[in-house]
Amino acid sequence: MAAAAALAVASLLVPGAATAATPAPGLVSLHNVLPGLSKATDTGAAPAAAPMHVVVTLQRPDVAGEEAMLDAQRNGRATPMSVGAFVDRFGVPAATADAAKAWLGSTGMRVVSVSAARDQIAADGPASAVSQLFATPIDAFTGQDGRFLANTAEPRVPGDLGITNVVGLNTVQQMHTPHPLPRGPQQSTCATGACTGGTTPADLWSVYEQPAAHTGAGQRVAIFGNGATDGVITDLRAFEKHFGLPNPPVTVKHPAGDTDFADDSGHVEWNIDTQAAHGMAPALGGLDLYFGTDLSDADVAKVFSRYTDDQDSPRQASASYGECESVPVVSGILNNSITNPQPAPPVAQGLGNALDTTLTAITRQAALEGKTIFSSTGDTGSSCPVVSLPVVGAGNGVLNQGVPITNSPASLPYVVGVGGTVLYTDGHGGRAREYGWTFGGGGSSLFTPAPAYQQGTPGLTIPCVTAPTSVCRGIPDVSAQSGDVLGNGYDIVTNGELTDGGGGGTSLSSPLWAGMWARIQSASASAPQGGLGFADFGFYRVGKNPATYARDFHDITPTDLGSGLPSTNGAYPSLPGWDYQTGWGVPRVGGLMCDLAGAC
Repeated sequence: MAAAAALAVASLLVPGAATAATPAPGLVSLHNVLPGLSKATDTGAAPAAAPMHVVVTLQRPDVAGEEAMLDAQRNGRATPMSVGAFVDRFGVPAATADAAKAWLGSTGMRVVSVSAARDQIAADGPASAVSQLFATPIDAFTGQDGRFLANTAEPRVPGDLGITNVVGLNTVQQMHTPHPLPRGPQQSTCATGACTGGTTPADLWSVYEQPAAHTGAGQRVAIFGNGATDGVITDLRAFEKHFGLPNPPVTVKHPAGDTDFADDSGHVEWNIDTQAAHGMAPALGGLDLYFGTDLSDADVAKVFSRYTDDQDSPRQASASYGECESVPVVSGILNNSITNPQPAPPVAQGLGNALDTTLTAITRQAALEGKTIFSSTGDTGSSCPVVSLPVVGAGNGVLNQGVPITNSPASLPYVVGVGGTVLYTDGHGGRAREYGWTFGGGGSSLFTPAPAYQQGTPGLTIPCVTAPTSVCRGIPDVSAQSGDVLGNGYDIVTNGELTDGGGGGTSLSSPLWAGMWARIQSASASAPQGGLGFADFGFYRVGKNPATYARDFHDITPTDLGSGLPSTNGAYPSLPGWDYQTGWGVPRVGGLMCDLAGAC
């Protein structure tokens, strides 16, 4: 079914398709126009003074060298780089960055930040300046998404600056977080049988075989989010008190230029992230909250960049949000069928994003620095979140939408994509049942080739539609408890009240893994020298070896042993070994500590 979907898309690659207009001399076009824009009503030119925020990405000079260094790290021939070493070896030349900054300022834009490697430049300015700079109209629109601004033509940029991407040319495209799960009873209170309801940190220490000798000491976890943090920290302290955990320091870090942090709409999500991560690593040395103003593509890019550029940032982070992966411009027919599905969704949920090129560069740098970003694969099964619709009676905003592309940033090559499982314990910390969540995100990217560490994985078989001889990136890489839409999640505190099982979705699975990876790293003798490096290198190394795989992961079976029903997320079933629903499965942390950290 999945392969058929990919072939159906590939069949749209026909000759004679429409191509972009030739840009003016000296300028090159970037294929960056909001998907689904034709569904909104254009009300004319945007107000000249309307504020806009953009991030421009410059090509780093030696991407092949970066990949070679990553290959050396993967095979144990090199260790993670410091930020300074990365900048010296791979950074954009200062003269190129200075020329790009001068160009940005030529129409009145204000440069607010430049990344350490000088490849990410953020700038603010009025719509009139953005329109002039990128040689595209910026119009105002109304639609199902409300009022927003967007460019109506492909942006054009100087060809000699090496600009590969720009984000922020519209005010509607952004990451999305899922809705919280309803409340249920605690599994630890169940007397017999397979218990439904919420799990506690201690339940997961037992089920995922987390040794008491190593609990995260000396490690920190980063959480990516936006908006207000005071309530999140207050609820974290209440969670810690309830479960008898220490109170590690919490540090809030904002991207340069961001000043408004009043948005509290993601409060529950950030509660899940902080409380899941700390729950899995009770001796954690601290939590760093990298929070922007909002979840717009431009601000998310700034958050990722701030984390990557911090020399002392935690070696593990969690990003529990996403949007459909970028759809490259291949042909007019292909892109119209993918980015304008029928029935027409709101413009903001049209397929594809403008951010992947930028985040690919940032996350590759993070991996070279030995940092691991975990990200939820989404709560829409084998599709990406085109439209957020509630399951009847559940209210979790989850539904498989039938479009066979993946959730980003989880599907980026140097991000660990984390899928979800439904876990039933026996009430005493044992596993009664665990199967792949029906709405857990997973599948094959249609456009991003499998990175070197993933190549040769049994079960990874789906080719890219843009390169049929290449197998494409598959997610998830690993999984952990997500719960289901019935409140079978993780206990969290929100607004000072314990919500049994109220933390769920793959946005729970991701920070659980960030906490468990911190715990694994705390067991490593190399922790003071840079840690274990990018986690997927280790996961695929032990996963491809049958002996270490059995010791390090609990494989999710093709059938839910309790109901007898197949474990599937729509197009993809759970299979022995790695699969497109649950990746390698869920961790046996003690085994991973032994095989990756040498703590046997």
